[in-house]
Amino acid sequence: MPQTLEFTYGEDKLALNFPDGFLAGELVRPRPAGPPLCQKELAAKIDEALSRPVGRPRLAEMAAGKSVAIVISDEFRAGLQKHILDRMLVEAWKGGPSRLAVFVSTGSHAPEIYAKNIVPWFHESCQKHGIAAEIFANDCDKSEHVVLGRTSLGARVELMKDLLRFEVRAYGHESKHHYMNGYSIIDKQVVPGLASRKCIEENHKFALDSDHSLGGRSPWHHDPARRANPFAQGAADGRLMSERFQWRDGRLSETPAETFNLEMISTKVSIDWIYSGDPDEGCRRMIVAADKLAAFALPKTRYAAISPGGPPACNAIYGVQNCFDMALKGALVEGGEALILAPCLGRPDLPPEVRGLAPDAKSKALFWDNLCRFLAMPLDQALDYIDKHFELYLWKTDRVLKLMRASNIKLYLYSELPPEIIEKGGFTPVKDPQAWIDERASRGDGQLRAINDGNKLLVVGE
Repeated sequence: MPQTLEFTYGEDKLALNFPDGFLAGELVRPRPAGPPLCQKELAAKIDEALSRPVGRPRLAEMAAGKSVAIVISDEFRAGLQKHILDRMLVEAWKGGPSRLAVFVSTGSHAPEIYAKNIVPWFHESCQKHGIAAEIFANDCDKSEHVVLGRTSLGARVELMKDLLRFEVRAYGHESKHHYMNGYSIIDKQVVPGLASRKCIEENHKFALDSDHSLGGRSPWHHDPARRANPFAQGAADGRLMSERFQWRDGRLSETPAETFNLEMISTKVSIDWIYSGDPDEGCRRMIVAADKLAAFALPKTRYAAISPGGPPACNAIYGVQNCFDMALKGALVEGGEALILAPCLGRPDLPPEVRGLAPDAKSKALFWDNLCRFLAMPLDQALDYIDKHFELYLWKTDRVLKLMRASNIKLYLYSELPPEIIEKGGFTPVKDPQAWIDERASRGDGQLRAINDGNKLLVVGE
């Protein structure tokens, strides 16, 4: 019998019918989350984790009489940042720190956009709990950064000087698989999160190694065969190097910082795995949990229908591209076809020529405009140009070009973007996704893999 599946399409659901025998198995999506929790229950679960750290004293004990920096992720991805911020501030403040600050890991993202809610959340928590603290958001171009050295692969490590002033550094983070770092991990909160643009660019260039800088690979992985990831190695080296230094008496001192980590795998209404304590051990344990919750080893198919998930994952092709690396690359045979279900409505504050394509004008110019330009070149020439003229976001262009031209994957996009815009970037616009499915099913030349929330899972092709 035909089967109906629901895909996330922006804030809504899109139901599509699949003829009998066309689907290759069930809908692939992150495995069922834990029970939905109310706001108080989310806070209580975080407090419980903070009360039983692994390999570290409680953060409150570590904070006693010392300067404490709490590092949290920015708002580029939806998450529980408000809860993480509030509970870690409360826990640290209990210990009586000499100084307390929050650092927002904005990396190359615009702080005024991607920390705009975190700043009022911070002030709300401080006022509510009677906490005296400061807040910093990294501006990769304007913040004061200090060169610490180079990673094992030769990339610069240049980080916010203000971070280095703190004796205790506590990371608050939500994890999942990551399209080039292997896993979204606390390392990324330091590099690129608190790094200079030059540092970010030098490490991001390793993303051009698309055979190794990809989902499911990390230097923290328990499987030695999955540890080689030059992008992730640079981020790990950067964080570990930062923890060896403090800025004291007007100079860089090789004085180790004390470290702590609150790590979780979560949704907007659930916490499916949580840990606190030693940061390195947290990275190792998180990888095991992430693979258990959201990694799928599946036979490759000729066709795929995929939704990246709801906002912000579906807001622009720039972000939708993440699921190409996370899911499509592993799901499709060479020469396969993908139906991408993402409205790409963009943020309303962006100009029309940027909205739905990228999060800002600069990333649109580097990612999308270059993609349109490079499609007219031979692939080798385009990739050589990217390698020799690398800037941030060009790695995304590199990945899409390789998917389209080296793997010969045809990308069909059902969205709210004008068809003539989509076509310039090598995508084929789709007006009727059901008709697309019915036509492919009628060919009788292969099955279709259906994937929902593709930005939150990993498909490993067999």
